[in-house]
Amino acid sequence: MKRPGAIHHRSFVVPGMDSPDYLYDIDDRPPFWRGILYGLQWAAIMFPSLLIVANLCSGALGFVPGAEIRFLQWSLLISGAFCAVQSLWGHRYPLLDGPATALLLTFIALAPHGIAGIQGGLIFGGLLLVGISLTRVLPRLTRIFTPNVVGVILLLIAFTLLPHLVPRLIGVDPAHPHGQYAIFTISVALVLLIATLSRWLKGFWQTLAMFLGIVLGTLLFGLLGRLDWQSVGEARWVAVPDQWMPALPVFYWPALLAFALAYLAVVVNSLGSIQGIASITDLNRLPTALNRGILVNGLAGICCGLVGIVGLVSYSMSPGVVLISRVASRFTIAFCGVILMLAALLPKLAALLAIVPAPVVGAALCVGLGGQVGAGLQIITAGGRRLSGRDYLVVGLPVILGTVISLLPPPFLADLPTGLQVLLGNGLIVGIVLVLPLEHLLLRDSKKSVK
Repeated sequence: MKRPGAIHHRSFVVPGMDSPDYLYDIDDRPPFWRGILYGLQWAAIMFPSLLIVANLCSGALGFVPGAEIRFLQWSLLISGAFCAVQSLWGHRYPLLDGPATALLLTFIALAPHGIAGIQGGLIFGGLLLVGISLTRVLPRLTRIFTPNVVGVILLLIAFTLLPHLVPRLIGVDPAHPHGQYAIFTISVALVLLIATLSRWLKGFWQTLAMFLGIVLGTLLFGLLGRLDWQSVGEARWVAVPDQWMPALPVFYWPALLAFALAYLAVVVNSLGSIQGIASITDLNRLPTALNRGILVNGLAGICCGLVGIVGLVSYSMSPGVVLISRVASRFTIAFCGVILMLAALLPKLAALLAIVPAPVVGAALCVGLGGQVGAGLQIITAGGRRLSGRDYLVVGLPVILGTVISLLPPPFLADLPTGLQVLLGNGLIVGIVLVLPLEHLLLRDSKKSVK
């Protein structure tokens, strides 16, 4: 199977490559009850991502419990709706669509400046993707995404999340501002447990390693008496998510620029995911799928901006799940989407997800970021490619400087104008701004050029 992280669609897939033998092929419709079962399996894979994003955004924006439940409900509803739209009309592949880590980073970086600017930035980024899709400039745009650029983006997403990961791993809270050794020990043990489960479990259970780790970790904290069940008891059983718009969107130029750059990373991720699944299912629909997939990502970004949640991207883990389960039907993703939308109408479920302890979320995120680092390195060195001294600088400098930016204390940036705080305080954005001119202008390889 070809590497799903690659984005150079002209050389990524191999024409005529046979697909594996599936129980249900891409356009097959499983029986209703089997469709529900397969949809539940996909939903179980999606839940950890939604939970991690809600937890991080809750901490960044200082949500009260009710606000975090609302965020989870809207995340479930919109993720489910666009999973169904993508599988039935958009890219028409068995791909999950959920919150994008690149947009999450920008969301968190802008959180101190209020939700209104975040909403405006997400809407603008979504409109940008819609424009890219409708004007057919996508093939030309993707030529700037060399292996070095893609690898740097993936590495930066992992490294610039570290400042938000560490407090969760060590158990920082108002009573323990410097963390707790016992919590850190449990967090490390959970990281190793999830990694071990992902290595030794077989079949479809392997794809649920993170979900199982979150369940086991939450049970452990429950046994230690560290779960607050009050919000679960107070939550209603059935209810439509409230507060459609948390604020009136504000179109503030630093936020618009930050999200425009972050959406470049979304394009990279979605193209890689679509090409990855195409290589093991159906190559014939790929040209249409690329434009439609990015178009729907843009529409999802607009909707997410209106309700104030993180925008969506097509997940690159989906091809691995398809190969393990031997079910390639895109209609199973539509079932998953409906299940997620129904779950959004159950505040009790959202409240249950919201009580998962921060150290458990941090441990699951740590495992995910470890895989992200590996994917970035694989892309940079794909095909036995030997790196030159130029490549070391093109990759190394943006990663180091982007990570340093993410570690700067807030008071260091406090005296800068607000617009510069938004841009220079976001390590991912700084890294992207650095890697593009280094790769294509300042340190350009004289033997290659972007055509």
